[in-house]
Amino acid sequence: MRIDTCTKTILAVIALLLAVIVLRPLANPQNVAHAQQGIFGPVQLTGGGGDLWVIDKNTGQIWVYAADSEGTVVRCLGKMVEVGKPLVR
Repeated sequence: MRIDTCTKTILAVIALLLAVIVLRPLANPQNVAHAQQGIFGPVQLTGGGGDLWVIDKNTGQIWVYAADSEGTVVRCLGKMVEVGKPLVR
């Protein structure tokens, strides 16, 4: 009888500890999604009207890559210093 009680106690402790391990991330979530920088680093790429828009998040500069009959034209539209304000050239 003593072995049976001891075995049940040990199994209950193991089950309790496993439950703590499983439930801990729910109580304190630490998984934060981070995008990989890749080869472009902190650069946002987007398209519009057949053009490629490139936004450098570090400097705020906005570039447009447009394809025409002679090749690709690259223009810097300016630097965004504040949302809702005109670009600074």
